[in-house]
Amino acid sequence: MRPTPPRDAGPSSVRVLAGLEARRMLRHPAPWCGLALAVVAAWDASQAEWSGASYTGLAASVGPLLLGISLAAVASSGRGLVPLAEDAPVAETQRSAARLLGGLALVGLVAVVVAAVATGLRLAGGVDLGDEPGRTLHAHHTLPELLQPVLLAAVAVCLGALAVRVLRHRLAASLVLALGWFLVWVYWLWQGPVVRYVALLQVQPVSVEVGPLQADPTTFPADWLLTGPGEHQDHWARVVVSPELAAWHDVYLLGLVAVLAALVVGGRSRRWWVAGGLVLASLGVAAQVVVAP
Repeated sequence: MRPTPPRDAGPSSVRVLAGLEARRMLRHPAPWCGLALAVVAAWDASQAEWSGASYTGLAASVGPLLLGISLAAVASSGRGLVPLAEDAPVAETQRSAARLLGGLALVGLVAVVVAAVATGLRLAGGVDLGDEPGRTLHAHHTLPELLQPVLLAAVAVCLGALAVRVLRHRLAASLVLALGWFLVWVYWLWQGPVVRYVALLQVQPVSVEVGPLQADPTTFPADWLLTGPGEHQDHWARVVVSPELAAWHDVYLLGLVAVLAALVVGGRSRRWWVAGGLVLASLGVAAQVVVAP
């Protein structure tokens, strides 16, 4: 007798599977180890002496946590490598969707961490940004900047699931992701005038040249934040935090999430999700070019 092919599960079945995967991901040690390393990285950045170290370092310190999330997603989606009987009650499309939905638990974890850090900075008065005479000790990350780590967590879940799906081996997928997220963590490689629009991690502020080495900084507008000539630049520059740039980068990340999720889940509507995600990501990149300082 021929086995009955897996049927599409209803929403309730997918929710149950998603809840199970969420608990498994939260019990995985990798995200928690990544969180501990992120705390160490943030503390190390806060002790640096160069201008804006705390501001940029806090944004970049999320790197180890994102790797931990991807590794947890590898462990979850790696179970799909084991072939199931043809009469399994839930189709592979629904199982893949449930694993991604389970990853929302880790996205929520990142949202809680970001909210706690932002609240702590508000209570502490902020961090320093700029050099004298254009300096502040009370800089705060804008809402679009705070949303970026949350969206990157969703990207990390999708990348982990996609890597193990493509490579068909958990260890190989983990090694590729470790290398990839390490390169993302080295954020200064991806903050050039063009690359920053398509980089996964976009760090602000943006530096805009405003005067030569000999310029008198007191002649610049009093509300400008400045960085002076030094080891890494031979001119005066204005440091600009652009909420608009960060917001459109968030739109770009949303498009990536849609594309990656569609590639992982598959199904009849995959091409529409991929097309929509590509349109959204392209819109985010184009708008960043327009609003960039």
